[in-house]
Amino acid sequence: FASLLYLGEHEDTSNEIDPVPSYGCASDCTMSDRFQSYFDSLIYTGIHLTGDYPIITYDSFSRVVCFIMVIAAVGVVSVPSGLIASGFAEIVQSKMKAKHGGEEPITMAGGDAGDDWYEFRYRELEGQEPPPSRFGPMVDTWQNAVNIFLNGQEDPVTGKTIHTNKSFAGRVFIFTVIITNVLAVIFESIPEVDKAVGNQAGNFFDVFEMCSVLIFAAEYLMRLFCAPKNRGALFSTWVYATTFFGIVDLLSTAPWFVEEALIYSGHLDSSGDNAKIFRIFRIFRILQLEDFMVAFSKLDNVFRASKDVLKATGLMALIIWVGCGALFFIFEENNPNWRSCDSSIPLMTGGDDSNYTDAPGCYDFESTRACNEFYPGMCDQVVFTNVPNALYFTAVFLVGEWGVVDFTWPGRLICLFLCVAGIALYAIPVGTLFDSFGAVLGMGGDDDEEEEHDEDGCELGEATTTS
Repeated sequence: FASLLYLGEHEDTSNEIDPVPSYGCASDCTMSDRFQSYFDSLIYTGIHLTGDYPIITYDSFSRVVCFIMVIAAVGVVSVPSGLIASGFAEIVQSKMKAKHGGEEPITMAGGDAGDDWYEFRYRELEGQEPPPSRFGPMVDTWQNAVNIFLNGQEDPVTGKTIHTNKSFAGRVFIFTVIITNVLAVIFESIPEVDKAVGNQAGNFFDVFEMCSVLIFAAEYLMRLFCAPKNRGALFSTWVYATTFFGIVDLLSTAPWFVEEALIYSGHLDSSGDNAKIFRIFRIFRILQLEDFMVAFSKLDNVFRASKDVLKATGLMALIIWVGCGALFFIFEENNPNWRSCDSSIPLMTGGDDSNYTDAPGCYDFESTRACNEFYPGMCDQVVFTNVPNALYFTAVFLVGEWGVVDFTWPGRLICLFLCVAGIALYAIPVGTLFDSFGAVLGMGGDDDEEEEHDEDGCELGEATTTS
């Protein structure tokens, strides 16, 4: 691909680019100034194979090459990504086994991947009756009824949750209210829609918001009330209130009451920009959908199951990020390709072109600082001006986005390294999280059982043959 791009672009003088003085062109530059040799083409091809195209002004032949590269890049990135992620995870797991004496680290019997204190305590409560209420059997009856309505009943045989017709209808109603609230936030942010509805106080969106808050608040209070009978809350109101579900339920209503209190006290204008902050909080009600999807409730388990690999990857990413950021600053701080000057400043000294004069030009100085000392405040540079700036751009490069590409040769070598390292740093956590997600949800277990069954069958067959 690098050879094909070089063939297509080394004589491309029709597509203009910004000045690249470090490549020998200060004005009227074209793509041919970028692709002066095969090695120049190698750098840009490496960037394109990571899936990013900061350069798109190619001629027709090179565009066809780029189209093929887009397809090839899928394999170039995905295949090594999977191999790297799998290999790295195996190395970390083997280290953890060695740390625990050659055995898998075991937390508690019957535990699954990513389990913590909540899952262990939940498992301990299996089959146990909830504690009686200190307010008497009448309250027990009410709490059980509310718990069945909101959370359903667990089938003692299958272990699945069974909902009555009323309970199912209530869940559908809450689900609908959550979705319509999210849609209301989206449509209310469109000026034309807001104006058509009427953006004065007491309009449709305000009334709908008040009704929704009352519904969510009633549900939250009901869940607090029945938590002592809910095994999912570990038979504790405090546990429910401090878990993810309880906090989300609180945040779905609390901002509205705070907003109304501030408006009533005169500290907030209902039509002002500050009030919009409270309205935008309503978008977080979409998190309540986690109560309807088992997979989402396991995300914290997924991260805990992957924590060893994520820690190792994070440390490696930090070292590469800081190291390459420092090197980029060293090599690219004085690269004239990043420099721009006031139109009154000549580009370079000498030459017959109008852009060249006997006065020191923009690209004649060793650094932008030196240029500003001669032409105060008339020279500018926005990339690699300091270490934090270089770290920012390096972080962008690591995720496969190349906002600037006209590096010096040392910078180009770092660029090639990051093209490869970026794939690994992206692949390892993504692959590990996918594996852990499957393990937490119980996926892939059937395959393992089939493999074990096949192995047992082979052993049995061998034993039968021998006998």
